[in-house]
Amino acid sequence: MFDDKLIESVKHIARQAGEAILTLYHQADLNIQHKSDKTPVTVADLKANEVIEQGLKALQVQYPMLSEESEHTAFPERCQWQRYWLVDPLDGTQEFINGNGQFTVNIALMEKSEEGPSYPLLGVVQVPDEHTLYWGGRGLGAFKQIGDQPAVTITPRIFQPEKRVVALGSRSYGTERAAVFVKKLKALYPNLEIRPVGSALKSCHIAEGLADIYPRLGPTSEWDTGAAQAVLEGAGGLLLDPDGKRFSYNFKESLLNSDFLVVGDPTQNWSKIWNPQVLGSL
Repeated sequence: MFDDKLIESVKHIARQAGEAILTLYHQADLNIQHKSDKTPVTVADLKANEVIEQGLKALQVQYPMLSEESEHTAFPERCQWQRYWLVDPLDGTQEFINGNGQFTVNIALMEKSEEGPSYPLLGVVQVPDEHTLYWGGRGLGAFKQIGDQPAVTITPRIFQPEKRVVALGSRSYGTERAAVFVKKLKALYPNLEIRPVGSALKSCHIAEGLADIYPRLGPTSEWDTGAAQAVLEGAGGLLLDPDGKRFSYNFKESLLNSDFLVVGDPTQNWSKIWNPQVLGSL
């Protein structure tokens, strides 16, 4: 697949990007601008992107890069990529602006399947404000490291609805459909607790057993989920598309994601809450 040296290199690049972000954190002038989709972008997004782009280009093995903050390669070309880097240099820009610390650096190595779509092989999610690193992938396991402490293996928790169900929601981008879905969950699971969390941290929290589910009904892009999905799958969790299948990438012109559901316990029959009929009724 790839060697440990590549993993260590990507972790190092993610840490460097996180350090670049922290040098700009809490500055009075973040040069905030807004894209066509009305989402914010700051000088920190661009600086982190520059660090990651330079770091990946310096690696011995070379793959194309698809980043939120770089020019996007047209679909007819990128759909031919066998492997590529999928990058969000600062996931949770609004959280960065708000100063709550819940933003991440996301770097994923993606691979094209025989069926056509791509899936994550490796994901690294760095949390600059917490000096924390998550990484993993299918067949690799999943790990968490805080500062210079030894890395620990992470796993999701067993789903126990009779005790407590913790569902995560977007801190800054909730939607009416998501609110309706949560009402359905509350009717099904009376012991439901809702926690707002920013960025890719939501999937990482489920991967390490801090929560059970994260329904996303609203706009996201492929770079928002690739790295976190790898960590989640390495831990044993699932990221499901609206049909309940493994979430996939780079199979269409648009880089926008569909709705998705993040779950920790793969032994449950999640189709009772997540299927086209339920989603179509929202």
